[in-house]
Amino acid sequence: MKLIKLILFLVIVIGLTAFFTPLDLYYDKIKRNLRPLQLEEVSGSVIKGSAENVKYLGMDIGKARWLLYPSAYNAVTLDVNLSNKDYDIKAKYIKKPKSEIIKDLKGTLDWQFIANKINFRQGKITGYIELDFNHLEMNKGVPYIISGKAVTRNLRLVKPIQKDLGEIEVVFNSDNPQIIVGQVNSNSNVLNVSGAIYIHKNHRWEIKLTLIPLPGEYEVEYALQGIGDRRRTGGRTLNMAGFY
Repeated sequence: MKLIKLILFLVIVIGLTAFFTPLDLYYDKIKRNLRPLQLEEVSGSVIKGSAENVKYLGMDIGKARWLLYPSAYNAVTLDVNLSNKDYDIKAKYIKKPKSEIIKDLKGTLDWQFIANKINFRQGKITGYIELDFNHLEMNKGVPYIISGKAVTRNLRLVKPIQKDLGEIEVVFNSDNPQIIVGQVNSNSNVLNVSGAIYIHKNHRWEIKLTLIPLPGEYEVEYALQGIGDRRRTGGRTLNMAGFY
């Protein structure tokens, strides 16, 4: 009984020390252990703190705020918020011995972030993407479960003409043991978007989309010119692939 009390006392002391000791006093001594994650201008503590700039594999991913706490006898949870000019995202990251789980991932992603990836240069679109994922699970670096959706909000073509583009929705499910599929559909009066995003469990991803402006929507057709390949019957096809 005395040993249990001693261990409990030490755990409390260590926890309080970590909570109250400013992280910037010892970050230089532990930053090697955090690679490939890099924090700059840290404040607060390792338990509850923030960083003005976070880099992962050399990429800037914005500001971060976090709260770290044990959530089970074999799990630690990190409540984290990441933000920069392109996105504002919060989530719970749960680390277990054999898996990594992200729960309640919610936030917004500026449309321009996507536009830069798909070579959208002929026109200009404004709007954002609303993220709502309740469960993402990784096993040995491979996505095992993705459940949730991403939906465009206030999506508008502003050049060469002002036009409401409606909504584009991607809904993910994990029914197939070898592949995770994000089904893409649209609800729009000017543009039909359909297809899917595929995340293979052999570290490969694919995007296969068809974008077809409705009859008479010539400005939308013009704005899509730089995306993917032209279809003979009108519209565009976007096929992208890579590895993660």
